[in-house]
Amino acid sequence: MVGSLGFIQNFSGGEVIVILIVALVVLGPERLPEMARSAGKMLHKVKGMTEGLQSEVKDVMDDPSMQPIKELGELAARPRQKLTEYALEAEAEERARKEAERAAAAAAAAAADEAERDEAERDDGAEPDDGPAGADRGGG
Repeated sequence: MVGSLGFIQNFSGGEVIVILIVALVVLGPERLPEMARSAGKMLHKVKGMTEGLQSEVKDVMDDPSMQPIKELGELAARPRQKLTEYALEAEAEERARKEAERAAAAAAAAAADEAERDEAERDDGAEPDDGPAGADRGGG
């Protein structure tokens, strides 16, 4: 609505007075109030229709299935900014993927070390112990 009536803001006070005087002369004092009322009603109807259309368009664009079209429109409107965003998102995803790979490798290495320690402990426990406990058995 503002866009369609934006030209009215460009009129100065003197220009508005001239337009009103011309309307008074052309329409006459009897018809001028009637025409002003009908113009006001018409503007009210147009405003209501544009608000309804704007809300419908907003509802459609907020639908998740319309997200790709919305992004395409944003890309067309601001290509440099959107391409920068896409590049930053891709870099962040790549960093996260590499970090996950490093974490998985570290976890696998820790698990392998733990398995080696467990195996070494089992091997140590299976061999006979000739320490002080064995001397007590034989010396008794």
